[in-house]
Amino acid sequence: MSADEAGAPRDCPERPKNRTLEELGFVCKPMVRWLDPRQLLDTSARVVLSGIFGTYSDKRELQALVPAEIYDRSDPDELWLDYVADLGDGWDPTYSVATLLAAEKLEVGSDQRSYETERGQILVMGGDAVYPVPKRADYENRMLGPYRAALPCTHHRHPELFAVPGSHDWYDGLVNFTSVFCRSYWIGGWKTRQNRSHFALELPHGWWLWGVDIQFGDYIDEAQVRYFSEVAEKRVAKGDRIILCTARAPGTSGSQPHLYAERNLQYFQREIVAPSGAELVLQMTSGRHHYAHYREVGGPRHHVNGGGGGAFLHPTHDLPDHLAFEAAEGPPVDYERVATYPSRAASRRLRKRLWLLPLRNPAFAAFLGSVQVFLALMLGLHRDGTNESLGMRDLWEALWTSPTAVLLVLLMVASFGAMVRFAHDAPGTTRILLGAAHSALQLASLAGLMIASSSITSALGLHGIVSVIAFLGVLAVLGGLGGALGFAAYLWVTNCLGFHANEAYAPLRIKDFKHFVRLHIGSDGKLTVFPIGVDRVSRHWELCTDGPEEAPWFRPERGELQAKLVERPFEIGG
Repeated sequence: MSADEAGAPRDCPERPKNRTLEELGFVCKPMVRWLDPRQLLDTSARVVLSGIFGTYSDKRELQALVPAEIYDRSDPDELWLDYVADLGDGWDPTYSVATLLAAEKLEVGSDQRSYETERGQILVMGGDAVYPVPKRADYENRMLGPYRAALPCTHHRHPELFAVPGSHDWYDGLVNFTSVFCRSYWIGGWKTRQNRSHFALELPHGWWLWGVDIQFGDYIDEAQVRYFSEVAEKRVAKGDRIILCTARAPGTSGSQPHLYAERNLQYFQREIVAPSGAELVLQMTSGRHHYAHYREVGGPRHHVNGGGGGAFLHPTHDLPDHLAFEAAEGPPVDYERVATYPSRAASRRLRKRLWLLPLRNPAFAAFLGSVQVFLALMLGLHRDGTNESLGMRDLWEALWTSPTAVLLVLLMVASFGAMVRFAHDAPGTTRILLGAAHSALQLASLAGLMIASSSITSALGLHGIVSVIAFLGVLAVLGGLGGALGFAAYLWVTNCLGFHANEAYAPLRIKDFKHFVRLHIGSDGKLTVFPIGVDRVSRHWELCTDGPEEAPWFRPERGELQAKLVERPFEIGG
C-alpha cells in the first residue's frame, strides 16, 4: 500500500491571493458557444479526424500492452461512491457540482426527511470530462482547474478517481484522456488509479462496478472483452451484483450509435455477466445532460442517466414513459420512467429561451448577417445606387441575370441537402419534409429581409454609394436578427414535434439543474442511490485567500448552494 493510500499527509498547494492565471493555474471559462462559427468548424473537423484515426488506430487496442489490473476495494464494511458525468463545460456549473462532491458531509432532504451523506471514497466520472474538444488547455481550464480548486488536497482519507471516456474525450484519439486519468495523477485531493480506459472495481458485499469504454458507441474491442471475461471468470461469484457504467445512453434515440450501445449491453449480459451467475442490476449512463431514472417493470434492475455534471442541459419532456432494453435471452425487458430532473414542465418552460437565441449567440447572428450581405453582392443588388425599393420580381430577375446564377442555384440545392441532413432525428419521409420546410424557410427569409432592407433604405431617400452602404448595413442587421430568429422558430416547432433535442437546447447554454449521483453500500449489503441536484448554480464567486489547506478556493458570494434530492433515495439488493 502506498503512502497516499495509507492516509499520510501530502503537500497542499498554496492558496491563491489573486484570480490571475499564474496563481490559479487555469482560466475560469464561460459555457461553450456551440453556434459560434469558429467553434462549429473546429468541432466538426475534429469529429471527422477522430472518426478516421479511430478506424485505423484504436487506442484501446494499444492499451492491451499495459498489464490488466482489477481494483479491489471490497475491504470496508460500507462504502460511499460518487458518480458524475458530462462535466467540464462552463466554470459556474462545473465548479458548483465539484464543490458539492468535495464536501466531506452533505445533508440533503426529500419529503420533509433529511439524509446525511458523505463524500465518496471513490469518484467515477462517467464520460465527457471536457467540452468542446479534449485539448490539454481545455482539460486544464474546464475540468482539472475547477476540481483542484474545489478540493485542493486531503490529509487523511484520499478519495480515488476513475473515469470512463465519452465521445468528446475521444476527439483526439484519447491522447489527453490517457495522460490525465491513466497515470496515477493527483487532481486536487482525488487520486487517479486506472491504467486503461476501462476498469473493474470490486466493492464490498459482492458488489462490482465496471467502467466500459465503447468509444463512439460503435463496439467493444477484443482486449476489453478479454479483460472483463477474465474478471467474470476468475473473480465474480454467483449472486454478485454489477453496476455497469457506459458513456452512451441506449434506448433513448433511434440513431445507429445508440443501437450499437444496446447491442453492447446485450452482449455483456449474454456473454460475460450471465455465465458468471452475477446479475447486472444498475446501469449508469451519460451523454444526455439530465437525470432520468427508469426501473424494470416487475424486476430488480434500474437504468439511470446521470449526465448533469456541468454541461448544457438537455430536455426531459421528450423522454418516453417506457423503454424496452434488450435482454440476454428472450424478449426485450420493459422499463418504466420513475423520475426526471428537471421536471417535464420545467423542461418545456426552458424552451422559451430559444427566442433569445440572437442575444445569446451574437457570433451566429453576425455570421447569418454576413451571409445575407454576401448573397446581395452576388446578386448585384443596388449596384446602381438608386433608392428604389425591391420586389420579388426584382430578386428573380437579379438571380437569373447574375453572372453567378449557376453558383447561386447550386447553393440553393446544397442548402436543401444540408437541411435534410440536419434533420437527423426524423425518420425517412419526415426527414425530407422537415429539410424541405427548413430550406424553404431560409430562402423565404433571405428574400423577405432583402426586400425589407431595401424598403427601409428607400424610405430614407438616400442615393449613390451612401444608399448602397445603408442597404448593406440594414441588411446585415436585419439578416442577423431575422436569420437567427428564423432558426429559433424552426427549432421551436420541430422540438414541439419531438425532434432536435440537442440542437434546440445546446445553444441556450443552460447552467442550472445540475446533479450527480451518490451511492452507498451499507453493512447489510444494500445499495442506496441518492440523486443530488442543485436547481440554480452560483454565478458570482468570492476568492477565499485564507482558510484550511483542504478548503475550496472559491465560495458563492450570495449564499450557499442549495443541494437537494431530485427524487427519493431508492434501494437495490440487501
